[in-house]
Amino acid sequence: MKIYYAHCVALYGTKQEQRDIEILEALGFEVLNPSDQEHQEAYPKYGMPYFIDLVLSCDAIAFRALPDGRIPAGVAAEIKAGLKLIIELPNAITGRSISVDETREYLRDCGHR
Repeated sequence: MKIYYAHCVALYGTKQEQRDIEILEALGFEVLNPSDQEHQEAYPKYGMPYFIDLVLSCDAIAFRALPDGRIPAGVAAEIKAGLKLIIELPNAITGRSISVDETREYLRDCGHR
């Protein structure tokens, strides 16, 4: 399966980008990375529609949000275009996780328990 790796341009060429690619490859995916030179050269000529076409050519999409949990506009557009199998690469998971008691309270509030 081929997966599109959506991430902020600030991560292009970084160790985080390489770690994410290694994780996706370990999961058995062939990774399509928009930061590859050929795609960066195409962007000025074709713009964002070029990347949307790349997303649509894949079986799945993985994305990394910013450290504060926000999703950059380009990444959000890619996610929306590729509404199929979507994987979020974890980011600051301890700050987003809630306790067992908080989970139970949430479920009670939603009427599940």
